[in-house]
Amino acid sequence: MEIRRTANAGVLLTLDDVEILLDGVCREVKPYLATPQSEKEKLSRRWPDAVAFTHAHEDHFDEAYALAYARATGREVVRQKVSVGQVTVTPVPTRHMGHWGLTTAHQSFVIQGSQSVWFLGDASPTELKKLADFPKPDVLMVPYPYVSTSASLKMVEALHPCKIVLLHMPLPENDPDRIWQSVAEGMEYLKMYLYVPELGETLQF
Repeated sequence: MEIRRTANAGVLLTLDDVEILLDGVCREVKPYLATPQSEKEKLSRRWPDAVAFTHAHEDHFDEAYALAYARATGREVVRQKVSVGQVTVTPVPTRHMGHWGLTTAHQSFVIQGSQSVWFLGDASPTELKKLADFPKPDVLMVPYPYVSTSASLKMVEALHPCKIVLLHMPLPENDPDRIWQSVAEGMEYLKMYLYVPELGETLQF
């Protein structure tokens, strides 16, 4: 399995030779960075096998890329369960964290092949229970609030994931909300299996 962080809260996942882009192209919403132009070009020269977005907020979604992908490939972004090769991508309706949960349509994704990946997007940590019937994740991809409180840490730890990839992190030097400070204790607690990739960085599991 290979995971390349291509966006603020998104990745290009390669599992069993299938490429799946998850929230992988976004615009800048300060302090969160846009997908670098170099990454956009890579993702347009070789279109992924499937593209999925959890919701339409600009720090997770780029409408122009979604439309270009559909025009070039004849495939729409994932809205229902799809299979590509031996890999399945299953959307699960989940509630966005905070007050956005009242107004924002949101879905998380379970990707299953030789390994299981849960991609939560901006789902509230309490929404983990909606995925309870799926195989436990080998890799759990979540935004920073999942490691910022003891309650959310307990929910994450109960899953016993092999690896956790923490997304939705600003640059440490441009962090007006002190997100890095708020997750420091949780990151230390989970350090044996927690990864925080930089934009453009590739992880191999």
